[in-house]
Amino acid sequence: MAQSIQKIISALDSIPAELDGKERTQVTEALRRTLARLQTPFERSWEMMLLHPLVYAACQTGIDLDLWKGWYASGGGQKSLAEVVKMCSKDCDPNLLRRLLRLLVIGNVVEETGPDTFEATVFSLAMGEKSLAMTLEFGTHHLLQAALEIPSHLAQTAYQEPTTADNTAYTKMGSNPEKLAFFARCRERPEYGESFIAVMSNTTAWKQNWTEYFDTSTLVDEAVIENGKTTPILVDVGGNIGLDITRFLEKHPNVPTGSLVLQDTSDTIAMAKVDPRIRAMAHDFFQPQPILGSRIYYLHAILHDWADSQALQIISNLVPAFKRGYSKLLITDIVIPPKGAGTFQATIDVLMMTLLAGGERTEATWTKLLNTAGFKIVKVWPDARGIECVIEAELDEESSE
Repeated sequence: MAQSIQKIISALDSIPAELDGKERTQVTEALRRTLARLQTPFERSWEMMLLHPLVYAACQTGIDLDLWKGWYASGGGQKSLAEVVKMCSKDCDPNLLRRLLRLLVIGNVVEETGPDTFEATVFSLAMGEKSLAMTLEFGTHHLLQAALEIPSHLAQTAYQEPTTADNTAYTKMGSNPEKLAFFARCRERPEYGESFIAVMSNTTAWKQNWTEYFDTSTLVDEAVIENGKTTPILVDVGGNIGLDITRFLEKHPNVPTGSLVLQDTSDTIAMAKVDPRIRAMAHDFFQPQPILGSRIYYLHAILHDWADSQALQIISNLVPAFKRGYSKLLITDIVIPPKGAGTFQATIDVLMMTLLAGGERTEATWTKLLNTAGFKIVKVWPDARGIECVIEAELDEESSE
């Protein structure tokens, strides 16, 4: 038996890190199922309530000390405890750091190579870059305390789904004494808004490129680009700092300058560093769409932020801008399956409920929402990982005046 166990361990240790996105998701889910089967109920509860929060706290402390930044700047590699202390930007008790590093070894954040000797991992080095550090700080700023507030908030509301962003677990958490809704708090505290933008940008970068599984060539052809006119081709509504529209430009580099439009709040647009061929403009999607007659109006992970009434307002504001029989609405978002929702899908659904009173939708609820606004679904294009879909829709001719 010992020999067979060793073979299992060797097989697990030999799983390559260079799996593609779909394979990595499948293997990760299988490992989660295996771990849940092997752990006793006590072991699983202990890890859930003790190990994971404390490892996270130790990572955040390293961010506050600029430890990961210093390790990254030094080129990574193996460091003694004394060297680790010197990499911190603030004075730190060496034994305190030793105790935190001991825990981070257990959490596979760093490796222990000898007594008081540690080596950085791909993850700890990544925390040395601002983008991932800000992504983790999203948890500190927004998520962790809101998650702890969920049980008491649901009890207070008689276990009803939240329907407004002004009354969620997020507005009830102790670190939010002003009881601000999520987006209002991001505006009030710029660093909180920055961590939100970082987590959105990194999540988009992690997902499969939407132009790989949606055939954009069906909408962008010579008739659209004729004579090099600066007619609108793609309007990325609420497009953050522009990753999706940049991916589109990379696939269609011959589109005329100015025919691609990135829209978001003024604060977000100020942080966007997009190709000069992309026009970046501040726009509130609760107001009428100012760019008329575009071939594509695109929304990625926007509508899941909002309850149906507000989501309906967002897409209804696009209708007057549409050129009937020509313009298309593309929504990249989660489509919850009737059975077997994935880890990311179920997690993001409850996250949206907790922060914003939003949530993910099934194909049936997407159909109802779009039909109410006067759209009909043409096709649902799933990604290869089973995470998101592109919902292609157009104005329903039967709804025309």
